[in-house]
Amino acid sequence: MSSANASDSAASAAPARPPRKRHSILWILLAGFVAAIFWVLLSPNPYAQVFREFGGEKPDQIVLEKAFSVSPHSFRYYRFTVPDGSRAVSLVGQFTASVGTGKVGGGQAGTDGQMQAADDGIELVILTEAEFAAWQTGASTNSIYNSGPVSAGKVHAELPQSAADYYAVFSNRFSTTNLKNVNATLHLHFDSWVPDWIRHLHGGTWVGGASYNGFVR
Repeated sequence: MSSANASDSAASAAPARPPRKRHSILWILLAGFVAAIFWVLLSPNPYAQVFREFGGEKPDQIVLEKAFSVSPHSFRYYRFTVPDGSRAVSLVGQFTASVGTGKVGGGQAGTDGQMQAADDGIELVILTEAEFAAWQTGASTNSIYNSGPVSAGKVHAELPQSAADYYAVFSNRFSTTNLKNVNATLHLHFDSWVPDWIRHLHGGTWVGGASYNGFVR
C-alpha cells in the first residue's frame, strides 16, 4: 500500500468520532430531564408547586388544627367545603380527648366503673348538611363517619364525589357531668399521582377554604 493510500484511509476514518459527542449530549439532556422531574416532585419551591398543580396534584387542605373544650350535654362543630371539581377526597387526621376540670355534680362512676371509662372520651361524627340538620334534632340519621365515644382516634373518611358543605361534629351529648378537652387535626386529602411520601417531604398542606365553627349548648 502506498503512503498516499494510507493517508487517504486515515482521513476517511477521522469523521467516526462525532457520534460520541452526540451520545454525550443526549446523556446530558437526559440527566437534566430527570433532575427537572425530581425538582418538580421534591422541591418546596412555589414554582415547582405550580407544575405539580398543573399536573393535577392538590395539596391537603387544613380543616382544623386546634385545641378546644366541649361542655357536658353539648357539641362543637366545624363546617368545611369540598371544592368544585374534586375527586377522591377524604377527611383524614386524628384527635384526642380528656376529662377537663369543668365537672358538673360529683361525676360519680357506675357501680362497675364502666360509665366513667366511657365518659372519658368524645364522639366525632362527620355529616352532610342534611344529616347535620337531622342530627341536631336528635333524629336517627346516617353519617359518613362515627367514631363512637373514644379518648383517641384516627380519621380516614372518604367523602362523596361532589362539591358540598360537610360538618365535623365533636359531640359530648352522652356525658352528664364531664367537660372534655379535645385536641384535633383534620385535613382534606386529595388523592394524587404524586405518592404521599413525596408530598410529605415538601409539606403538601396549605391553609385554604373558610371554616366556620359553632358551639351549641
